[in-house]
Amino acid sequence: MVLVKSALAGFLALIAAFAVLLMLVMLGLFIYGTFHQTQGSVGWDPISLKSPITVVVAILIFCAGFFWEFHRLKHQ
Repeated sequence: MVLVKSALAGFLALIAAFAVLLMLVMLGLFIYGTFHQTQGSVGWDPISLKSPITVVVAILIFCAGFFWEFHRLKHQ
């Protein structure tokens, strides 16, 4: 049961990190757009997230949440 709870904590950490990073990116793009206005459309392509570093960061976030909860539950 400890492993299931730890895996759930890892997934929740991944979802929370995704939500926070998404809000930071949207805020950054909004601020950048207000100060650097140009002619034409300015866009961001989500395909730019398709890189190996994105997968590595996701795995690291999951592992951090997993081991945090695993350590917490083992010492109760």
